[in-house]
Amino acid sequence: MQMRRRTTIRRQQIVDSIRNIISSKGIEYVTISEIAKRIGTSKTAIYRHFKSKRDILSLLIDNIEETLMDALDKAIGSEDPVQNLKNLLLAHLTYARERRETSFIVIMGAMQFSDAGIREKISQLIQKYLRKIEKILTSAIKLGLIKKDINPRISAIAFLGLIQSTVTVWSYKNFNFVPQKIHAQLWNIYREGIVA
Repeated sequence: MQMRRRTTIRRQQIVDSIRNIISSKGIEYVTISEIAKRIGTSKTAIYRHFKSKRDILSLLIDNIEETLMDALDKAIGSEDPVQNLKNLLLAHLTYARERRETSFIVIMGAMQFSDAGIREKISQLIQKYLRKIEKILTSAIKLGLIKKDINPRISAIAFLGLIQSTVTVWSYKNFNFVPQKIHAQLWNIYREGIVA
C-alpha cells in the first residue's frame, strides 16, 4: 500500500511538473530530462513511470479527463436539466481558467501527435463529454423544457464548440478573463437556440 501511495504521489509530481513546463516553455519542451530536472530526480526514475512521450501525453489526457469530468459532475446538482447545462457551462469555463493553457495546449499538441492511440484517447474524451451533454439535453426535451425538434447530438457539439472557441480566443490573451463575466452572455446565446 505504501509503495502504491508513493507511486501516486510521484506521478502527481510529474503531472504538475509537466504542466509547469508546458505553461512556461511549451509542449515541445516536455522531455524526460526536463521533467527529471524539475522534480529533482534521475531520468531513470522518470522512466519507471513513462517509457516515452506517448506515455506522458496519455497520462496528461487521463488527468484532464478525470479533473474535467469531476468538475462537470460537481456542477450537475439541480433537478432542472437546463439549469444543469448553465452550471456546466460555468464549470467548464472556470476549469479552463484554472488550468490555464495546460489542458488546451495538451489537447491541441496531442491532436498533432501522429500516434493513433493518443488521437483515439482524445476522441474518446470528447465523445464522453458530448454524451454527458446529450443526456442532459435529452432529459430537457422529455420534460418539455427545450425545443422538441433540436438534435441533442448537434446541440451538444454546439455547446462544446461555444466553450472551445471562447477558450481559443482567451488563449491568445494569455487566459486573462473572468469566467463569470462572460458566462451569462454565452449562456444567453446558447439558451436562445434551445429553449422552447
